[in-house]
Amino acid sequence: MILIGLYCLRRLAIKHFDSSNPLRGFFRVGEPQSFSLFSLKIFPMWKVFLICPLFFISSCIPRMYVSDFEDRPCKINPLHLKELRFEGAYYQIDKNNKLDVYFFYNNCIQRSIAIDSNHYNSSSIAQSIQKIIDDFNVAGKKNDQYFEDGGYSVTNNQITIQSIRYIPQFAWGIVTYKGSILNDSTILFTEFRFPKRNIFRDDSIYYHFIKTNKPDSLEGNRWKDKKWYWR
Repeated sequence: MILIGLYCLRRLAIKHFDSSNPLRGFFRVGEPQSFSLFSLKIFPMWKVFLICPLFFISSCIPRMYVSDFEDRPCKINPLHLKELRFEGAYYQIDKNNKLDVYFFYNNCIQRSIAIDSNHYNSSSIAQSIQKIIDDFNVAGKKNDQYFEDGGYSVTNNQITIQSIRYIPQFAWGIVTYKGSILNDSTILFTEFRFPKRNIFRDDSIYYHFIKTNKPDSLEGNRWKDKKWYWR
C-alpha cells in the first residue's frame, strides 16, 4: 500500500514538473525562482493532508494470514462430532497457574479464554467460568475482546483446533493444537504450532471437561461476518 502511494506521488510530481526548463523543476515558467514553500506548486496542499494519513493508516491495518486457517466453522452442523461434549467447557491449569478454557459448539466454532490466577478460584472452576461469562454478557461493544475465536475438526478420536490470535503490532496469526479425545471428559493435546511466532512444541497437555454455561458462539465473535471464516 505504501509503494502504491509513493507511485501516485511520483505521478503527480511528473504531471506538475516544468519539462521546458528542467533546471527550474517544479517552478512554472515566468514565476520567480524563489525557494519559498508557498511558491512550490507540486500539487494542492489538501492532497498532501489527504494522502499522508492514508499512508499511515494503511501501514497500521492488521494483517491476516487467512490461508493458514484451515479448520473453519460450518454453518450446517456436522453429524460426526459425538466424541465431544457441548454442555460445558474443557479446561486446564498451566504451570503458571493460568486457567485455560475451551468452549466447543456444534457448528465447529471453538472459543477460548485464558484467565490469570487473580481472576479465578481453583476450588470453584465452574463458578469462575460463569463469572467470566457474566462479565462478557454485559460488556457491550467491548465483548469482542474476551474470547479467542476459531474452529476445529474431529476425525475419529483425533481433534485439531485453530484459533486466530492477535500479534503485536498489527497482525493476526493462526495457532494450532492437535491431539486426541481420550474419553468423554478428557482431551490430550500433543502438538502446538504458532508459525508466525516460530513456535513449535510437542507437549502433553490434558484438558478436562466441566459442566458449565457457555457464551453464545457468535456474540462478540469478530470474524462471524467474514466469508473466509466459514467452510
